[in-house]
Amino acid sequence: MKKLLLIIFLLIPLNVISAEKTKEEKVAKYVLENIQKDYVACYSFYKITAESFKKAGRDKQIIDGLEKGADVTLKFNHDLGEVLGMPPKIMAKKNKDQIDKFTKIAKKDFASLANQYGLMCKKLVENQKQRIDYWQAKGEKIIK
Repeated sequence: MKKLLLIIFLLIPLNVISAEKTKEEKVAKYVLENIQKDYVACYSFYKITAESFKKAGRDKQIIDGLEKGADVTLKFNHDLGEVLGMPPKIMAKKNKDQIDKFTKIAKKDFASLANQYGLMCKKLVENQKQRIDYWQAKGEKIIK
C-alpha cells in the first residue's frame, strides 16, 4: 500500500485537487479518479465472486483468496477516495451501487463478469503501477 501511495504522490502535484491548471495536473487527477473506480469495481467483483463460490461449496482457500482481494481493493479504494476528498458515505454508496450492478450481471451471466473483471482485478492487486500507467497513457491521449 505504501508503494501505491508513493506512486500517487509522485504523480500528483500538491495543488491538483484544489485547482487544475496544467495538462499534467489534469492527467494526474484523471489517473486517480479512474484507479479509484477500478478499486470499486474490483472490490465488488471479489465480494460477489467470493459469495458465489461459498454458495457453490468451492475450496475454502480460493474463497479466502477472493476475500483477501476484496479487503485489499476496499482499502485502496478508501485511501484514494480520501486523497480525492470523497466523503466515506459517498464511497460506501459507490460500493453498494457497484455490488448491486454486478450482482444483476452475475445472476444472468457470471462468466461474462469473470471474463471482464477477473484478470484486470488480479493484475490491479498484484501490480498497481501497471494500471496507473494504463490510465496515464489514456489520459495523455484524451486530455488537451
